[in-house]
Amino acid sequence: MKRRLFSSLIAAARLLPPYAEEAKSAPLAYRVTDGAGHALYLLGTIHAGRPDMYPLGGGVEEAYRNADILAVELDLDARAGRLPGAPLLYGPQDSIQNHLSPETFALGAERLGVPEAALRRMKPAMWYSLAENQVILKAGLDAAAGVDCQLLEKARQDGKRIDELETVEAQMAALLAIPEDVIDCEVRAMLACAEESAKGLRALFEAWRQGDEAALLSLLEESAEEEDDLSDALIDSRNDGFEEQALKYLNSGETALIAVGAFHIIGKNGLAEKLARKGFTVEEIGRE
Repeated sequence: MKRRLFSSLIAAARLLPPYAEEAKSAPLAYRVTDGAGHALYLLGTIHAGRPDMYPLGGGVEEAYRNADILAVELDLDARAGRLPGAPLLYGPQDSIQNHLSPETFALGAERLGVPEAALRRMKPAMWYSLAENQVILKAGLDAAAGVDCQLLEKARQDGKRIDELETVEAQMAALLAIPEDVIDCEVRAMLACAEESAKGLRALFEAWRQGDEAALLSLLEESAEEEDDLSDALIDSRNDGFEEQALKYLNSGETALIAVGAFHIIGKNGLAEKLARKGFTVEEIGRE
């Protein structure tokens, strides 16, 4: 169940203050420095949340204030209306029924709230996203309250430079690379065990909100053990690209805040450990 909880969630922006003195959340944030004292900041975000988790504390204020650049996975607001859907849809000669089990298709037709004709055209990755969105809603969370979106809105207001670390095409390729039998199992589990999935997502949210690295690592390790293919496609394979971008910032002397999903930051394959192994000093910031 928990292995489903770390994928990329699409969020729409709504302005909420990302930090303040009376913080309601303290997510994990890190300062990365080289031998010359140049800094890079890492913030583990969550892509769906609640308005009452703001303002953010922890090291978010220092990281945002000191960074000249906000670097995110994707700036979806800037791409509004320009997200290609064709790669996620079948042509007239194919159908989802040739790729998912009859049991999963029946559950989706019953519970996803989408006309069957439209569901037949959608590739497994779209089914995964629809099922996951239902879990988010059932957990009482809102994609519009995701941290990335709030930081993006503030950066736009402040005139801060915004960089995208990935392309839409790369994210789609990662989703489309997940084996169909893995998505079949995941979608069926999310639809058949919606309450259990929502409970797991709420636990993930609380661990993130408290900056509980041990709890997050436990969830991450359990996820990887349960489904290597999903973990690799959605996290590990993308971390190499994030590391490359981080090194470019460090080498250029530019000060960036890299704000990506928390599971891209922590763990043995996360950015914090990767940069530490390269010889950089990595310190958690914002804790008493």
